[in-house]
Parts: sequence; C-alpha cells; structure tokens
Amino acid sequence: MSGRLDVKRILIALAASAVVTNSALAVDRPTDPANWPALKDVYQNYFLIGSTNLAASYFAANVVPGENSTAAMTLKHFNVVTPGNAMKPEFWNGGSTNPTPTFLTNLTSGINADISAANARGVKVNAHTLLWHNQSALWPAANVLTSTGGWETPWDYTTAKTNLEYYIRTVAGHFDQDPYKTYAWDVVNEAFKDSPDNPADWRNALRTGYSPEERPSRWAQAYAKGGKSWEYMYDAFFYARQNTTSLLNYNDFNDNERASKATAIASMVKEFNQRYAAESAAGKGRILLDAKGNPRPLVDVIGTQGHWDMRLNMDAFERTIKTYLEAGVNVDLTELDLAPTLGLDKGQRIQNGPEMDALFQEQGIQYAKLFSLLKEYAAGPGGRHPEYKGGVHRVTWWGMTDPGYHTNGYPWSAVGQPKEAYWATTNPEQYLIDAGLPPNGVTATFTYGGESFKARTWGGKNAQVALDISVPADTKNVVFTAANVALPAGFAVESMKFNPPDCAVSPGKPCHVTVTARGPAPKTTAVENTATFVLSFGKMTVGWMAASNALEAPLSYAEVRFSDGVTPFKQYRTTYGSDGMARASGVVELKPVPKHGRTTLVLSPQDAIAGPRGLKLERTASTEKAWRLMTRLEPGKTYMVVSGDSLFDGKPKPAALTNRTKPATTASPESLSRTAVTLNGAVLVPARNSNAPETEPALAQDNLKFVFEEAKSPAAGPYANQEGHTMQSFIHGTNVYPQIVFRGNGATGTVVAGQNSLISRQTNGQEGSQIAERSLDQAVWFNTPIDPESGDMKMFLYTEKDGVKQHYVLKDVSDGETANRDAGNAISQRQGAVGGFVAAQAQSAKEGTSVKLYAYDIEAYAVADEPTTPTTPGTTDPNTPVMPIATPFTRKGGSLGAGDLVLALAGLFGLAMVRRRRGS
Repeated sequence: MSGRLDVKRILIALAASAVVTNSALAVDRPTDPANWPALKDVYQNYFLIGSTNLAASYFAANVVPGENSTAAMTLKHFNVVTPGNAMKPEFWNGGSTNPTPTFLTNLTSGINADISAANARGVKVNAHTLLWHNQSALWPAANVLTSTGGWETPWDYTTAKTNLEYYIRTVAGHFDQDPYKTYAWDVVNEAFKDSPDNPADWRNALRTGYSPEERPSRWAQAYAKGGKSWEYMYDAFFYARQNTTSLLNYNDFNDNERASKATAIASMVKEFNQRYAAESAAGKGRILLDAKGNPRPLVDVIGTQGHWDMRLNMDAFERTIKTYLEAGVNVDLTELDLAPTLGLDKGQRIQNGPEMDALFQEQGIQYAKLFSLLKEYAAGPGGRHPEYKGGVHRVTWWGMTDPGYHTNGYPWSAVGQPKEAYWATTNPEQYLIDAGLPPNGVTATFTYGGESFKARTWGGKNAQVALDISVPADTKNVVFTAANVALPAGFAVESMKFNPPDCAVSPGKPCHVTVTARGPAPKTTAVENTATFVLSFGKMTVGWMAASNALEAPLSYAEVRFSDGVTPFKQYRTTYGSDGMARASGVVELKPVPKHGRTTLVLSPQDAIAGPRGLKLERTASTEKAWRLMTRLEPGKTYMVVSGDSLFDGKPKPAALTNRTKPATTASPESLSRTAVTLNGAVLVPARNSNAPETEPALAQDNLKFVFEEAKSPAAGPYANQEGHTMQSFIHGTNVYPQIVFRGNGATGTVVAGQNSLISRQTNGQEGSQIAERSLDQAVWFNTPIDPESGDMKMFLYTEKDGVKQHYVLKDVSDGETANRDAGNAISQRQGAVGGFVAAQAQSAKEGTSVKLYAYDIEAYAVADEPTTPTTPGTTDPNTPVMPIATPFTRKGGSLGAGDLVLALAGLFGLAMVRRRRGS
C-alpha cells in the first residue's frame, strides 16, 4: 500500500471526528487570485517576508508577480530570499587547497547570477551560511586518524585561525561587491549544544570537538589545539565585520523548547557586542554606522529557525523572542515550517480536499497565533514594544509549498493553491476572532501574599506560560485557590493541579500549580479555547555551577531562583583576556536580584551572603548543582533515566538511556542505546567522551537528557484518565524537531522475541514530523510510584487496539553493539556502546527494569527552626500541612468561576474537597 493512500485513510478518519466548515473562519478571501494579498505588502510595516526561492530564472525581466508559477509567487510575496544549500561551506570545493573556487571565477551563472538577478528585481539575499559543522567537508580540513587513535582535523589553532580569516575574507568579501552583494549573512549556524546545563556559561554550552557526540564542531576541535575552543566564534564574526557590510546573524534551532539554550545564545551575543564595541573604539576593528548614525554591533541579529509542528508552545517562543531582544539585537525567524502532527516522513504530501479541513484549520490557527505574536514584537513601525532596541526583523519560510523540506508546513499546498495557513497569515487577528478565539492571547491576574502577578498565554492544548513566585523562608505549604485567579470575561478556571499534592515547599523543591481555564467554545472543533498557566512557588535558592576552562577562580557562576528581592549579592563584572578566559574586571555591585526573579550571576564563594535565616546560599557540596537523584517527576524538567540493573560483561553497572541507535540482533530489535555511568551516592558523575582528550570538559552529553512533558494517552483502559509523560530528546541527528521516544510497532521499527524497538524517529530516518497524535499511546509513558528513599520506579506504555490490551515496559538488554564513531558521518565522535533499552511486551507494569531519575539541581533541604506566622487565603501556612486539590477538578454543567469557593482542607487522611457556593 502506498504512503499516500495510508495518509488519506488517516486524514479521513481524523476528519470524521472533527467536522468544520470554511465559513467559520471568514477572513476576506477574494475569488480572483490577482486580488489575493501579497504577504510582503501585508507586513511592509512590520518585517521582511522571505523564502528559499533563489534562482536567476525566478527574477527574469519577463516574470510578472502573480500566483501561476513559483517565480511569479516569489516576486509577488517575498522581498528577501535565502539559498537553501547553494552558499553552505561545501560550495567552496577543494577547500583551502583550491585558491580559485567556482564562485570567484564564474560570475555569469550559478550563485553569482542568482544573487545578481534577485538584486536587480529589488529582492534582498540572506546568505546561508559561512560556518557550520555540517556540509562543510573541508572547512576546516577533514578528520583523519591520529597516532593515538583519535579522529581529528589536522589543523591546530594557528592553522585554523589563519584559514578562517582567509576563508571569510574571500567569501564574504566577494559577496560584498555589486551586483552580487548580499543583504545579510548567517555567519555561524547551529553552534550550540541542544541541552546545555548552565546557560550563563555559553563557552561550555557550545559544541566542542567531541560534544555532542553526534555532530561536534571541527572548528572548535582545531582551536582547542593551542587555543580556546570557543574563540573561533568571535573570530568568525570579527572577520566577517571587516569584510562585509551585510547584517551579521547567528542562527540556531530548538531554542524555544530549551530556555537554557536561548539564554546561552543571548549571553554570547551580548558579550560579543560589548567586547567589539570596546575593541573597535580602541582601533581594533572597523566601525559601521546604522541609519541613525550609531555604531552597529558585531552581531546584528539572532536567528531562530522555526522547524515546528502543531505541538509548538507559542508561550515558550514568546519567551525566546524576549530573551533575544533583551540582548539588544534584532530577531529573525529564519527557516519556518509549521507542520501538522501526522507522523509523516519527509516528502509525503497532504493533498488538498474537504477531508483535510480540520487539519488545515488547526494549522491556520497556529499560523494566526504565530503572526499575531510576531507583529507585536516587530522591528518595523507596526511593532508594539518600543522598550526594546530591536524587534522581529525578518520571517523566512524554508520553502514555499507543500510538502517542502518538512512535511506540509507551508501556506500553500501547491502553486496557486493557498491553504488556511495563508489566509490566517494575511490577517491573523481577524482569523482568530472568526474562529472564536482571543486575537492576542489570554491574560490572567494571580494574587498571592499581597501581590498581583500578570501572565499571558496564547492558549490551546500545547501552550503554557510559566511564572515563578517567591515565598518566605518560613513557608511550609502554599495555599492557592481559584479565588486567587482573575480571568477575562468568558473564561473560568476548569482545573488546578498541585505538584506535590499538599503544595509543600522547601529550598530546591518548589510547588508547581497548573491552572487550566476554558473560554467560550470556538467556532471550529479543530482546536481548544483553553489557557494554561504553570505557577511555581519556591523559596530562594542559589545553585553554584562550575565553569571549567572558562571562568577564572575563585569566581563562579551561581543561579539565583525565587529571589526574595532583598538579599544583596556581591556581583562581579568580568572582562575577557586574549586567552579567552573571563576574569574579574574590578567592578563589583552589591545589590539584590529583583523579587521572584531567576538569573545567573558571577559571584565569589569567598563572599558571605546575608540571606534569611535557615537558607543555605553559600557554596557547599549540597548547593553545587549536580546530576542528583530525584524522587518526583516535575513536568518540563530535564532528566537522565538510569538503570541500576544493567549488566556489562556479566557485571552490574548503572546505565543511562541514550538517544543513540542500538543495532538489532537475533535476540533484540533495533532500539535505543545505553551509556555506562558512575554514581557517587545520590550524584551521577558525567563522564568525558571516551574519544576525547583529557582537556575536554567532562560534561553530560545531550543524548543522555530527556525532557518529561505531561501528556495523556489516546488509549482506553485503566490509564485513560491519568497523566503520563512524553520523553523528549534534543539532539541534532537527523531530525531538527524535538525527538519523542516511542515504541516501534513493526511498521516503524522492529519487533523481536516479544520486544518492540524503542525509537525516536520516523520510518525512514529522514526529517519527518514527530509521532502523530493518534499514536501517542506508543509514546506516553506511565510509571509505578517512585520510592521516596531509593528513587526506584518502572516505566511503561499501555495500548488497547483491535481488542488487544497490552503493556510495554522499559527494559534493559545487554546485547547489540553500537560501533565507535558513525562510519557514515565524517565528523562523528559517537561513543561505542553495548546493549540498550527496548519496549518489551509484558503482562503488567511490574515486569520492566527498575530505573531512577537524575536532574541537574541542588540538593533539596528543609529549613530548620521555622517560625510560625498566621495564614489567610492566598498566603502561606507554615504549620498546618494544607492539602489543596490534588487532582483536576470540574463540576457538572460547566467550569468553576470566580463565584466558586474552593476549600482546601487537610484532614486525617489528607482529603481534598470542593464546595460550590450557592446563589452566586
């Protein structure tokens, strides 16, 4: 059966359960294609609109803007284009040994002709990319085996630095000349690891020559041999600034899902711009002026790629935009595609037709929310945030029509065939209004401890906004009810979940309250009109972090969370020497972190901190961040999943679940690998990549880390009403989407001897979308109760299909060998491994392998000698363990509103009760 026929059957089944009509979303839709809005005109007061359609033929003199061809649509809709592959480092064939690459000698065809033609029609060109770890076979020189068995580029620091300057001078300098001048350059692409532990320490958050093991950086590897591995980043931007007047961009992905990655990127850009401002003022480096006559920064723009699907958390993306704007630069959305979550492989197209209405309208609503958000933060005169120096400056699709680079994520299904996504983009606010949804998100006000807090969410089942609230050091339990929540008209609290159920708080163990509100029913059944807010109540903590090879002792990075707004910290400013090390500049500020704030400071452990009695704020073994044993699951947190039952050569040794492929054997299927780890009591000690030299920091690999997100399984049965978790992995292997760990079913993955494969990709390993919503019973993991002392638990899946009721347990296997380094990857530093984890068929959840969870955190502790204080609703009770509602609550006939009285009572058995006040 063909893939297309399978897709059609799936879509017809989905449509049967979600019937909608186009008339519900009545954005103005002229029948004459000549009157369809040009997107570049719609957004002329906001930002540039782009695609990857760069070919000289598209910009020929006889091409007329319109809807009847790719060329016509390109001229009509876009004012900037990005070459998808034509300007990646591999286009300089022969590397440094070829002094006359084609782009220097062939000026009338190829990339020179393409850029010239675009410029002639007034379309800007954003060049992509000067430096990347991929598609860069000879920049720097290819890896070779060393005498010690290593796999490295032969270049050292001096050779790499010299060739980097030559390469950028030649390439950027050439494309700074008319008629093939570029408007902007993505100078460096995807240089950061996908899951850094310490976001302030951007140096150790960068890819090195050995971490991550899947796609490390040879530039970093070369620079490390005689210099500092991270200095190639500054050099790349420095050399670019000396040789081109184009805008200079840094470009990356998965930054909206990983707040730590976005923060690390922003930290680097802010430091680079401060450093270059000082150096250029001193005569080292040329100064270019902006339109207002001010010196331009070294890095003009941060680009976030935007390879997304319907699981996009719009609130997290807004957080990322603000993180970058706070660094003082513009933001580009550089590689946009927003795909339906169907579990398709790359190249499979969704066909237009009535049976697709539900899918396309869901996609349209996501596009409408996205562009409403983008307009708000626009750099142009239509933007509404003048407090920032920059704004959203460009939005570029990585393609134009379905299926495209990623599956069906574009505004058009084919040439001249606009989808709901197109109409939503032409007028996003009206599209949302027509759908019966708020055009600018849902803003709630929360009251607690005499203070008010506002938070906005863009709503829907995947969006949720997070808010930290600091509680006094003497707090034992937080009392928070629906009476503390004020919502817009038409919205009411539907449920509140408390983690832990009694909302107890102690340093290092906040209480998380998830408030879900529901508004009026939307005019399409494709989406939900819900608003979710996650409030974290916690006591102030300081988590100290090592910064090996980056920050001069005794200085240390320290993350302050849940600041009380009063405790002063002696904060050190740093300066950067020629050796790339950060050291104290002599400027010190004694001041508190804003109340409720979370930030990372440079402190000295030798300085005393005068905080509230009972709080441990100084650096000790327990306040140092480390991979520590956890005894509860917190949604959105990153964990390592470690088995204590694993055998290596017949000997027990703990092993971590690893997003690395384990080959199939006669005894077990292709599945995920495992990595032996070392435990020191309740602390997991990260190991250096086995292929790396001793100079490489021993930091945890990205493929050992999994983000647990709450989710419900579509399967009927005993777990239908329970919250489970998906395990998301962020590595740049084949997929740029977050990879979700799921059970293969024979069609996807293999089954051997009652064991199903455990995988994180689609059928053919290409860049398809994530696992489909309909198949989440293969990916929603439940767990047995976590032992409060040992942390032991078992993880399992459950499905009911075609009359079959089946458990699948996470099980460790000792067979199957993963080779050291991937022979098909020229830069791989993948570590060899034996054994892995499978999803084994089982009669019950108890048959799986016992595992424990480790998270990067301080050691939680109880505050001693806590004084007592009186309690009122919305404050805290330091003495009586109050049990708020432990599970989502609802009432028949509607949701709880502002007139509902929620009583959180703790009796002998810790029961929770909800009573509605009559007559309100």
